Amino acid sequence: MSTFITGGASQTGSVLASLLRASGHPVLFGSRSGNVPDGFDSVKFDWNDPSTFEGAFSAPNHEIQNVYLIFVGIWDPLPIAQPFIDLAVKKGVKRFVLLSGSNRQTEKGPSSIGVGRVHTYLDDQGLDYVALRPTWFTENLLKLYGTGIKKFNAIQTIVPTGKIPFVAVQDIAQAAYDAIVNIDSLPSREPTLIGPELVSYPEIAEILTTTLGRQITHSVITPDELVKRYLAYGLPEPHANALLKAESEVENGSEKRHLTDPRVIVGKVGVKEWVEKNKDVFSPAA
Repeated sequence: MSTFITGGASQTGSVLASLLRASGHPVLFGSRSGNVPDGFDSVKFDWNDPSTFEGAFSAPNHEIQNVYLIFVGIWDPLPIAQPFIDLAVKKGVKRFVLLSGSNRQTEKGPSSIGVGRVHTYLDDQGLDYVALRPTWFTENLLKLYGTGIKKFNAIQTIVPTGKIPFVAVQDIAQAAYDAIVNIDSLPSREPTLIGPELVSYPEIAEILTTTLGRQITHSVITPDELVKRYLAYGLPEPHANALLKAESEVENGSEKRHLTDPRVIVGKVGVKEWVEKNKDVFSPAA
């Protein structure tokens, strides 16, 4: 019984695939471009092209039992996800694992936005699902701030001192694996995923300074500048504004609420450990 991983070679999908293969569980990737990790079967799959939806269910040597749903750069995925979910149910899929987010706006319910609407649909349909709700990815330190660190030895955010329990991709993928293979180990079907420690951006700058052996500074930019940067990354404006709202709330302690959430899963990989493991990617020559 195979797991179909949407989103091609995404960060979490790639690690999840490796975990599944290592334990003898077959994997099929769906990718628009064909960019998938080496050694895995794949089919063409494009969220914006419903004619590709059938491919996963006709791939030789794969009977799809689980689907990992991930939407990269898609602000409101429900209109395109719903037809695929309905098809998957007809084709015999037993469980959906959705990569959502820990923001209050993505909680399931009538006021949910973005990927939270997919979570709500899965729940409303009474389907067997797990909605993973990670907080901020540790890997964003490279994706969002890597250029500034490498070229200018600087991190710029709108969060002066607020702390975040950054969670690493490895820990998110482990939760996705457990959702497929060992679901009884989860505290909830909609677990919040956090890292082992609360860390501020000034503290991250100190960690980088110590690990990289050069001074890394943190400074505060305006909300308008942050939105411009998100738009430059290719995010749609509603998504950029939602991230701005979420980041603005961090300074008021919004991320601390996760520590008392009974649904929480605490990952193992801390920021310091992650930076030490990935320090070479922050080299100016990288």
